[in-house]
Amino acid sequence: MKKFMISAAIVLGLCSGTSAQKMNVRIHVVDETGRPLQGVMMHVGNDIGNTFISDNDGLIECQTDKGENLNFEKYNQLRRNVKVTGPEMIVRLDNNTRLLDMGYDLYVTKENSTAAIDGVSNTTMKLSGETNPLNTLYGMIPGLAIYQADALPYKSTPDIYVRGTGSNIGNKVLVLVDGVEREIGSVNVDEIESVSVLKDAASLALYGNRGANGVVCITTRRGGNYKMRTNIEYNFMVQRPFRVPDMAGAVAYANAVNEAAAYDGSAPRYSAADIAALRNGTSPLGVVDWKKQILRKNAYNNELNLSIDGSNGRLRYFVFANYTSNRGFFNNTDLNDGYSTQAEMYALKLRSNLEAALSPTTTARMNLMGRLMQYQEPVAGTSLENMYTTPAIASPIYDNNGTWAKNQMFTNPLAEQSAKGYNLMLQRTLFADLIIDQNLSMLTPGLSASVRISYDNSADIADKRTKSYAYSIATPVTDASGNISGMSFSRFGNDTEIAFSSSLNAQVMRTYIQAKVDYEREFGIHRLGASAIYAQGRRKYLEANGTDAFRDYILHLSYGYDNRYLADVVCSYSGALKLPAGHKYIFYPAVSVAWVISNEGFMKNTTLIDFLKLRASYGISGNDANLKYDMDKQLNGDKVGYLFAGTSPSYGYTLGNLASIGIAPEKEYKANIGIELGLLHNLSMQADLFYNRRTNIMAATEGIYSSVIGRGTGYLFNGEVKNYGGEFSATWNHRIGNVIYYVNGNISYARNEIVNMNEQYHPYSYMYATGNSIGRFYGLVADGLYQADDFDSQGRLKAGYPVSAYESNLRPGDVKYKDLNGDNRIDDYDQCYQQYSTLPEIYYGINLGASYKGFGLRANFQGAAMRTVATNLPSIYQPLYGNDKNVSEHYLENRWTAGTPDAKYPRLTNKPNNHNFRASSLWTENGDYFKLRVLELSYSLPQQLIGKMRMSGCRVFVKGMNLFSVDNVKIMDPEQIDMEYPSARSYMAGIHLSF
Repeated sequence: MKKFMISAAIVLGLCSGTSAQKMNVRIHVVDETGRPLQGVMMHVGNDIGNTFISDNDGLIECQTDKGENLNFEKYNQLRRNVKVTGPEMIVRLDNNTRLLDMGYDLYVTKENSTAAIDGVSNTTMKLSGETNPLNTLYGMIPGLAIYQADALPYKSTPDIYVRGTGSNIGNKVLVLVDGVEREIGSVNVDEIESVSVLKDAASLALYGNRGANGVVCITTRRGGNYKMRTNIEYNFMVQRPFRVPDMAGAVAYANAVNEAAAYDGSAPRYSAADIAALRNGTSPLGVVDWKKQILRKNAYNNELNLSIDGSNGRLRYFVFANYTSNRGFFNNTDLNDGYSTQAEMYALKLRSNLEAALSPTTTARMNLMGRLMQYQEPVAGTSLENMYTTPAIASPIYDNNGTWAKNQMFTNPLAEQSAKGYNLMLQRTLFADLIIDQNLSMLTPGLSASVRISYDNSADIADKRTKSYAYSIATPVTDASGNISGMSFSRFGNDTEIAFSSSLNAQVMRTYIQAKVDYEREFGIHRLGASAIYAQGRRKYLEANGTDAFRDYILHLSYGYDNRYLADVVCSYSGALKLPAGHKYIFYPAVSVAWVISNEGFMKNTTLIDFLKLRASYGISGNDANLKYDMDKQLNGDKVGYLFAGTSPSYGYTLGNLASIGIAPEKEYKANIGIELGLLHNLSMQADLFYNRRTNIMAATEGIYSSVIGRGTGYLFNGEVKNYGGEFSATWNHRIGNVIYYVNGNISYARNEIVNMNEQYHPYSYMYATGNSIGRFYGLVADGLYQADDFDSQGRLKAGYPVSAYESNLRPGDVKYKDLNGDNRIDDYDQCYQQYSTLPEIYYGINLGASYKGFGLRANFQGAAMRTVATNLPSIYQPLYGNDKNVSEHYLENRWTAGTPDAKYPRLTNKPNNHNFRASSLWTENGDYFKLRVLELSYSLPQQLIGKMRMSGCRVFVKGMNLFSVDNVKIMDPEQIDMEYPSARSYMAGIHLSF
């Protein structure tokens, strides 16, 4: 009994000793500016049952041991692991702790990642005011370049590049929404939690045959650890066309035509009396401002968003609804009874993301998104080419009887837009995901598994209403003195009733299946993670050979030692349906390491450096997007007629092109080194250098095989491109009293070089694309303009000047070109690769923001450099020639005349001219630009006031978008030099209510 009492005393003493090591800990959870974060979940060590939630002041109180691991997570947003250091702790959750989606339900933070991954949150994306998610990312993420494409509200998805481009036959960045490749234009910014960009082999090898061009992962929102929240937002936007060039007025056009005629040695088309009549408004010619007739000053957009999110015991939910409408820029669209020919769009969508705990170890996630969109445009389309090309005095709008008028050379832009009916497109989209997550820690701690099934279906139904219209050809009538005295009209065609037709214009169905087993566990200072993934997807389009599929087997291993040394290994065995039988699968490995120097013992007393990490990666990724079906087969060629007897041919098929051999996806070898640095709790910086070399690029063979074989040759997969560059970003966050401000900037540089493309023989080295960057401008080198003293008294070029193979009768004001091969002749052998590509080598962004007592100011600047754009548009940059074009005010202000010998552009001419308007450096412009993308002013009502209205937040704001551009183009948007629907400068006002 005595021994038992002694033993019990010893046990109780040990227990009390152990209990005595526990201490009370107060933890303040804050963001990068020191503001408290509510709703952050914390669990101690590996015990997920021992969970705490931060309150409104960001405070968590618990009892734990010193040195214990604490795991913090703001659901779907932030995650950090720290050790208990004392009874009072401040835990910062900043951009380094933001969850970055790698796809396949794999998430990392900047702190624990060895890969080159960057991203932004919904808060940053909301600044832009755009609804298409990609349009919110201009200058936001280093390495991601966004380029404006079609400006129509229903076709606004931009072109995107990750670290430039590595293939000379096309670039297609993989865009994933919740892990599945989907049309990003169907997703609204308000339903997105975050966007991540994967840039190096450590992250892209996961995607095997699909990853070489980069991957953008979009994660939609889910409910968090809080009670139900309701958010309502309404936005109203006014848009104005941005930089639509002004074309010459009636008098200026007539004078320009006469000036061109004089240079051409022809009689003037318009007499002095004709021009005087145009000037004083008495001319019988119809004078029409086509720009005013076709475009109105404003377009209008309305958007209403409603979301409900939160959690209720075993259920997390996020429900989102959106309505958007846009009425476009076209004018005079209601000239027909009962319908409009405006370019307009209406869309309604609903998303529901649910997560339910089916049991203590089983969770089901279900995502559903449905979208209905209707848009319309004139049957003639949305191009503005007719508006630009038709002169102000081509013809009146109507003849004397109210019938549409035009002349034999030029159409009537308004009639084409308004009198031919309209096309209505009905778009239906469904995205559906079902995911089952199973915790298997009962087998071994840290083990889990998941199964995912996704199904998407979208279809575009074209509903066309077309008609024809009667018109009159307007012909000027001249009097005996040759002056225009009137107009005659000859009627043609008939007005028809509107005809209806409908068709399935496009359809795509996607299925995606994923199974994954995860293991993640800590053994003291060792952290081990492993994921084995099976994924397959099938995509079926409406057209023939429209099915594409992939199947991947992936292994991802990660190891961390004491939060100081990190390593990851990825192996992907990736298959593609388009690859030939027996060669369906390719192996893609990658390895990456990181050293978190700031966690070393010798850095513990350093107050200057908060975080310092070095990382490196190397591996392989692939791209099968450019492959086609049956490339390994020789198919039949076109039907050809043969005469065997008599005069009637018999038809048969020829042999087609020879089969391609060695068919393989593009393979890119990627190397990356990077450094991440945090200083003074306010400054964070990051720099990366990369070098990529892509092989197996599909290349034509005409340059290496002789045509004597009599058949078209197949492709070889021996093309090669190298792509290299770097990125740098820096962010300063600071708080001074009630003033919180930030400055963020990033810059990316990416240059590529074609190493091999099986290029055919050229007599001069400067004619080879090989060795140049992809898309570099090719043409003649302009060297000024000829002047009168370059010609002799007979009007012939003086000796020493090269002759032109394109035009035998050169005149003063024509273009000089450099004779690169020195043969005293300007011809195609003087064309060379020069200047830059349309894809800039430098891309950068600057983002500023400040707040004070509810007032907020944010701005987003973005720019590009080392870029060349072509300015070869007819009428605007290349006027009159061929006698079927207009002339812009810009050209008239910069044209050559005897009095302006140093002008930028050549003389005017009405005749066809094969010399002046060839592809040359004259018809290019420095494409660098610097834009103010967004400027926003906001005000959040104080809590004392909104609390009385039973709201948790009320924010009002105004913002301007695309407010100014500093560039060399000046008359047009430097990102959109074309004759299409114009880009916009926009002004938005909105209100956001939270309950």
